[in-house]
This record gives sequence, structure tokens and C-alpha cells, in this order.
Amino acid sequence: MKLKLRLILILLVFANLKSLAQVSSDKESVAREWIASQAKELHIQPYHTFKLTFVRKSLAGETLRFQQMLHDVPVFDNEIVVNFAHANEVTFTSNNYDETIANINTIPVLTANEAIAKSNKTLAFKGVITHQECKLVVCKISNQTKLAYRVVTNAFDMSGSWEVMIDAQSGAVLSTKDVAVYHHKKEKKKKNEAKGENKNALKTTNFVNGSAYVYIPDPLSQAHVAYAGDYVDNSDATNASLDAARTRVTLPEIDYTSGVYKLKSSFVEIKDLEAPSKGLFTQATPDFLFDRAADNFEAANAFYHLDDSMRYINFTLGIPCIPLTNSGVLWFDPSGDNGADNSYYSSGTLVFGEGGVDDAEDSDVILHEMGHGIHDWITGGHSSSSTGLGEGSGDYWAMSYSRSLNQWASNEPAYNWVFSWDGHNEWWSGRVTNYTRTYPQTGSTYTEIHTYGQIWATALMKIYDVIGRTKTDKAFLEGLALTNSSSNQKTAAAAVRQAAINMNYPCADIQTMTDKFNAAGYALTALPLTMAAIADQTVAADANNTYTLPSFSSLANPIVANCNAVVTQSPVIGTVLAPGTYSITMTATSGTATVSQTFTLTITPNLTLNENSKTKVAVFPNPTKNQITIKGDFEANESVTIYNLLGQKVTERKLLSNEETIDVSKYESGLYTIYFNVSKASYKFIKE
Repeated sequence: MKLKLRLILILLVFANLKSLAQVSSDKESVAREWIASQAKELHIQPYHTFKLTFVRKSLAGETLRFQQMLHDVPVFDNEIVVNFAHANEVTFTSNNYDETIANINTIPVLTANEAIAKSNKTLAFKGVITHQECKLVVCKISNQTKLAYRVVTNAFDMSGSWEVMIDAQSGAVLSTKDVAVYHHKKEKKKKNEAKGENKNALKTTNFVNGSAYVYIPDPLSQAHVAYAGDYVDNSDATNASLDAARTRVTLPEIDYTSGVYKLKSSFVEIKDLEAPSKGLFTQATPDFLFDRAADNFEAANAFYHLDDSMRYINFTLGIPCIPLTNSGVLWFDPSGDNGADNSYYSSGTLVFGEGGVDDAEDSDVILHEMGHGIHDWITGGHSSSSTGLGEGSGDYWAMSYSRSLNQWASNEPAYNWVFSWDGHNEWWSGRVTNYTRTYPQTGSTYTEIHTYGQIWATALMKIYDVIGRTKTDKAFLEGLALTNSSSNQKTAAAAVRQAAINMNYPCADIQTMTDKFNAAGYALTALPLTMAAIADQTVAADANNTYTLPSFSSLANPIVANCNAVVTQSPVIGTVLAPGTYSITMTATSGTATVSQTFTLTITPNLTLNENSKTKVAVFPNPTKNQITIKGDFEANESVTIYNLLGQKVTERKLLSNEETIDVSKYESGLYTIYFNVSKASYKFIKE
């Protein structure tokens, strides 16, 4: 049963993500109207158009991404993002539209194959290509608008993910750079370097349970000790203390094919993508039980944390988020980057280095790099590194998990340490989430993206400590989904707060976010008075077949700065209502501002009243097509009310004799209830 349930959940997640990839929305016309209304303010040029390329429906509403186009060629990394909160009202936008893109010829002279050949020659790699893509784009190079082929290549003997821009008219190489996203800046010592070939092959997948020894999240936090004595890297050597810090965990899914077990699940798959070549660590047993001296340990450790985090996002939080490449599966190489002490994310792939403390031994490194991937996928491939947003987001995702384990007290330094095992030692200084500087920063010392990102991670963790992990994680992920490739920390803060509002977080939570973000220097705009739409409610009448209106203020949840709105309702609290359908209006007032929302309240009759009185009454024929007859010994002043299945009143009349006929020929087919208002009895009949 558990296996069947897991398969159903996985299918639901992937079905949801498949629907996102269809790139269509009934809100497209409204979004385009909004873009048109901003044409003057954005200085939109008449020769620029916008193509809907990505639609995301999730907890914070529906988000549409419009790619800036020039003659049907995309302008690289430029778009307008429009978010709707469960209605046709635009609630948040972000854009990096570039009005300076000139109206150039977009018919290429060079072919895509010729561009790839030039890129390969420029990079001069010799190993097997593990990933390569080539796209025709319009871009700005040295302030000039160019038509170019953007070729991105990963190769086994080449550390990183290399972008080469080739002029599509002249064939000239316009730029070459590594676009992989690394977890820290400084180059480190290398351990072992080796060359080899990538021999991965697709096989039919059969998932089974497995187990593994892992660090949760690292040996220092698990043992609650400092980096010293037995708890040091010591060239990957193990000892009794480091072995004792391991935890045996269940791997919910691993691949079992032809008697061979492999670290592959619905979400994550091991790959041998870069030197050093250490293989895929397949084996004949489902139990990956190793100590840190074995490379198998890093493989299992990375696999467990990546797979666990993917399941947490998609299943626990209910937020659809998988890679945009590799058929939605995250690839990882636990021994790559040519042995350097660094790790990186690129194009749905994670590569972990082995210098210093092996990066795949520390869940902070693993989840930081995955954080870059999340940022990439949830923005449809438009993540931003501006002002360290990407690095801070990765640090937050790592710290969100490790702090949830409650292994350090808030007054201990390690409580705020990111990379507790991989950093804060002789190899490098790591990072923190109690960074004291505020946004914005100037000067090279503090604007390096890894340093700058600590402001963002610190602000998020301060919110986390007040409203908790689940709420902060949801708002963080849904907020990132509203940003674009040039969004800075301030824009992201506004987006996270708006996502929380869209998800109807209590005003106190929104105020916490505002306070913590503003303390970090983001200077968010004051919130106007708003109230989310209230869902219709259905309730049952009481023993007297009436319903006394309670306060519905908790449903109203008005949002305003300082959370000082006063809520009233109409009809007022305490009003006694009979079964039926009513409109309830909630009004919030703050100063001179007022906002209202109306919802439908359906009160269904109490159908369990005085069942014994039915023996004195006959209702026939039942079922009926045209009329019903009610016969019995009725009390004085008896009357009946007929309700449909929704509890809506259809007919009400007095009974003038002990036998009455009621015409029901115009009723819709269905189940109806006759309620005797004096004797408090009820009877059901079917209209055919």
C-alpha cells in the first residue's frame, strides 16, 4: 500500500509539472492588457514583442512569464513576469525588459552546427561532452545589439559549464565564460585528479527501498562538537568518532535492474560527469553502508539529501519543482570538478569537489547547490545572481534544513554557521546567517556575491525563527518564482512577502516579514489595506433547526501595515438564521481605508430531528414526477419548507388540512427534504 501511495504521489507531481509546461493560460489576455498599460512607463519599443514562455500554477497563484522578442528571436534573459493571486487581478510583477535592444537583422548567416564547431574549437576540450545546447538569441555585447548563438558545453575533462557567444553574422567569438554557480569563491587545494570516460547508459527503471549511512547534517552538528581532535578531515580518514556520527537512513527509492542497485530515484540520479572518474558506485546489495573513507559514502550521502529535499518540496510543501532538463531528474556527480575544493550547479546538474573536506559529506554544501537549482527551475530558467541573491538563497535552503534539526542552541556560534563541516576550518571560513551588515552594500569587499548573499540568508532565517520552517520555506519558494534574472535582494523580499499574502498568511506573519526585511535594509513599501477573497461556507443547522452566526473575522484576515484593521460583518454576529443560502459581507477598516469581501453561507437543515414523528406522516408517491401528497395528523399552524440538496429553500407553505398535495413538476431532478417547521420533523423524497 505504501509503495502504491508513493507512486500515486509521484505521478501527481509530474502530472502537475507537465501541465505547467503546456505554456497556456486563461489569464494571458489580462496579463497582456497589463503589459500594454505599462508601455509608456517601460518605454516599450514598437518592434519588440512578448512571447508567453512559462506558466506556473502553485500555492501563491498563477505566474506568467513573457519573453522579450525581436522578430521572433528571444532577447537573452529579458522578460516580464506577471502574477495573479487566484483571480484575474494582477498582484505582483517584475521585469528586466531592455528598451535599448536595437532593431537589427535577425536572419543568421552562420548555422547552428557551425556555431557549435567554433565553440568546441574555442574551448579545446578532449573528453566526452556530457551536456551541450545551442540557441539563437539577441543580446547586448559591449553595449551593441548582436544576433548570436549561445552555446553552453559541459565536458568530462573540463571543470564547469562554459558559455560561448558566437556572432551569428560574422562567426566571431563574442565572449567565453563559465556560467556554473559555485558554492564559494576562493580556489582550494586539489586532492586526486584523474581522467576517464563517461559511460552512463539509460536502463529500464525498477524502484525498491534501500538504506545508507549518512551525516545528518554533518558529523560536528550530530556530535555537537567543534572541528578538532577526532573531528577533522585528516585526508578523508575515518575513526570511531566520525563513524558514530553517521545515521542509518532509508532510501525510499533506488533503482534495481538486472540484479544491480543504483543511486537513482524519481527525482535524483548519480552520474559520472567530470574527472576524477570514480564510476556510479553500483552494487549487488540495496544497503549503501560505508564510512567516510570510501567514495561510496559521499555518493550515498549526496543522493539521500538531494532526494529527501526534493520530496520535501514536492510532497510535504506541495510545491511543484523539478529540473527543467534531464526529463525532470536532478543529476549529480559526487566526485567531480577535477578534485577541486568547490562545487557547482548548472543546467539541472550538480557537481561536488573533493578538496579539503569532501563537499558531498556536508549537507549544507549539497543543499546550497541544490538551492541554485531550485532557483533556476522555479523561475523557468531565469534565476538571478544580482546582489548575491542566488548565493543567499542557496545558503538559506541549506540552513533551513540544518536548523530544523535543533542540534545547536541559539546562543552557540554554530547555530548560524553555514557549511559547518566543509568550512569554518583550515580550508575556508564558511558563511553565517547572523551577518550584521545591511542592504545595499558598496565596495568590492562586501559586494562579492557570496559575501553579499549573507544579508539575504540572514533576513530569511530571522523570519524563520519567528514563523517557522514550513511557512518560511513556502513563502521563499513561491516568492522566488515571481522574480527574474536581474532581480536583486530588495525585489525578492517584496516578492516573498507578496507570495505570503497570496497564500493568505495571517497579518502577524506579514508584519514579521516586513519588520525583518526592513531591518535588513530593504525598505519595503507600506502595505495598503487588502483582504483576500473568502471561500463560500456550508454549515449545518442546530437542534432547533436554526444557525446562530458566529464571527467570521478569522476568514477575513485583512492585511495592512501594523495589522490594526477592525473587522465587522453583515448580518451581525449572533443573528439567528433558518436553513437556506445567505450572503455574508466582511468589512475591514483601517483609518480612512475600507475594503469588503462577500461570501455565500449555506445552512443545511438538521435532518436528524424528531425521527419518531415520521410515523405519523406519509409522503407519496416517492419517487415522484409531478406532485407529492402529504398526509398525517398535523399540529395546529403546521407549515412545511422544502429544501434542495444544497440546502436552498425551494418552497414554503402552511398545511390547511391533514392531507395536502404539492406540485413539484417544475423542480429539477434530485433529492429534496420536506421540513415540518412546528413538529421539527423532516422527510426526504426524490423528484425524477
